[in-house]
Amino acid sequence: HRDRDHHRDRDHHREKDRDHHRGGGGRDRRDERDRDRGGGAHMDRLDRERGDRDRERDGKRRAEREREDKERAEREKVENERQAKIAAEEEARYRARVEAALKETAPGLLESEEDEDEEERERRLAEERRKRREAIVAKHRATEPPDGRDAPPPSPPRPAKPPVPSATAPDRPEIALSAAASDDMFAPDMFADDMFDDEAEERAAHGRDRTAEVAQTGAADMTAGLSDNWDDAEGYYRARMGEVLDGRYQVMESHGRGVFSTVVKAKDLAQKADVQPQPSHPADVSHPTHVGEGEYSEVALKVIRANETMYKAAQLEITVLKKLMDADPENKRHCVRFLRSFEFRDHVFMVFESMHMNLREVIKKYGRDVGLNVHGVRSFATQMLIALRHLKNCGVVHADIKPDNILVNKSHNVIKICDFGSAMFDGDNEITPYLQSRFYRAPEVILGLPYSHPMDLWSIGCCLYELYMGKIAFQGRSNNEMMKKFIEAKGPVPRKLLRRAAFRDNHYNHEGVFSVVEDDPVTRQAIRRLIRDAKPVKELSAVLAAHDKNLGEAERRKVSQLADLLDKIFTFDPEKRITVTHALTHPFIKEGIAAPLP
Repeated sequence: HRDRDHHRDRDHHREKDRDHHRGGGGRDRRDERDRDRGGGAHMDRLDRERGDRDRERDGKRRAEREREDKERAEREKVENERQAKIAAEEEARYRARVEAALKETAPGLLESEEDEDEEERERRLAEERRKRREAIVAKHRATEPPDGRDAPPPSPPRPAKPPVPSATAPDRPEIALSAAASDDMFAPDMFADDMFDDEAEERAAHGRDRTAEVAQTGAADMTAGLSDNWDDAEGYYRARMGEVLDGRYQVMESHGRGVFSTVVKAKDLAQKADVQPQPSHPADVSHPTHVGEGEYSEVALKVIRANETMYKAAQLEITVLKKLMDADPENKRHCVRFLRSFEFRDHVFMVFESMHMNLREVIKKYGRDVGLNVHGVRSFATQMLIALRHLKNCGVVHADIKPDNILVNKSHNVIKICDFGSAMFDGDNEITPYLQSRFYRAPEVILGLPYSHPMDLWSIGCCLYELYMGKIAFQGRSNNEMMKKFIEAKGPVPRKLLRRAAFRDNHYNHEGVFSVVEDDPVTRQAIRRLIRDAKPVKELSAVLAAHDKNLGEAERRKVSQLADLLDKIFTFDPEKRITVTHALTHPFIKEGIAAPLP
């Protein structure tokens, strides 16, 4: 111990001597160095503790956010399920009301739009037509005179009192009125979703058989003297060949029937006599501004079924037609000419000018699988847009524009829009996913968005595509498949629209991803398949350009302009869709027009 203390003291004295010679600075530097070493370790410890606290705090915050996100996702899932359930219940109630109304007004004509197998439906319809034809032939043979002579002509009909609408009759659901989209002026094609229905001729033959049937049975029925002999079991008027309606219109032939009416072709006897007959009874609701039917030798009569709901719908249609006619006294706006209306034997009759055929028949006859010449399409497009502009100026939404409801004159150079049974005044719009005929239905209707005049422009775009290509633009078996066709042509629907769509959950999941409904190949049950990468399959311009590669330079230019016009029409957002006014100034329409548009 003494040696150790001695050495320590010696070192201490040596250090003091060195410090003394250095001026004492060495000791201070050594003390400062020792303090720095101790302070650095302390700071490192503090930094480590601070980092640990920060990591712990971040971990807690992250866990809290994950918990909140999970709870929010659960709440959204529950809310989406609740909304989907509400939407499903509302749709079920809507379908129930529609089915109840159609069962009451059109038994036997109700068919499922989405669920029924197409092939089975076609087989069933063909079988029903075959049975009807056999029954007609059997009845015709049973009523044929034994000596082979023709049956005597029908005796003149007895006048009947006009119907008095019941003040206590319950109102029919307005939704049933929206289903009038299938009511067609020339009805043989009205139930054919396929524009090239091979059985159309058979239906036309059935109409001719029906005419022969009423000609044979007319005399016996009219001599019976009972009011119910004028109608069949479903409330349709049984037109007889040769009978005179309202003392003026002699029935020539039947054009068939729709859900809510029948259409017959008749001869206006007032032209032959060159007189204006007086109303046959106080219920005559002739339109005095347009009584001049003398210029028409043939007319088309739309006969509304004897039904309270149909009576109310007919009054609205007449109001719309009168407004359109009053705004077009010179007959230049390409809407079928409404001449007058009257009530006869408990039915409402509407008198229209007679046209030659409809655009569906034109496509079948002249453009099946190949379409029409682009210049002809341009001419028809111009007239359609003029008619649509007229409707917009009058505040009318047609809501069922399709080739069946566009009539053509005998020269095939003038077209007119007809069948305003589904028309409404703008502002009376009710959100429903089944307005318009399905192949011509606008996306805003399917999604449950507010709709107005742009929906008619979408339908016209579908008609123009069909005229040029010879095939339907969007041919889906359901609203969901229609949305799939839209997305394949135009890409995804803007999310801004989906946020406002009442029927979004029918076609999209909670993340806004489109889900197509398909049949499982094994279980045959409906399943949903998500389509996350929704992109157009092929540009519209390429589709139209590839349709006919043997065109000249001028025709190729018009086809390119047509593709551009259709691209602007087929816009998901109705507010961004081209307007009918701008469509009439589009190069496809405007270029080459020698005279200004009326």
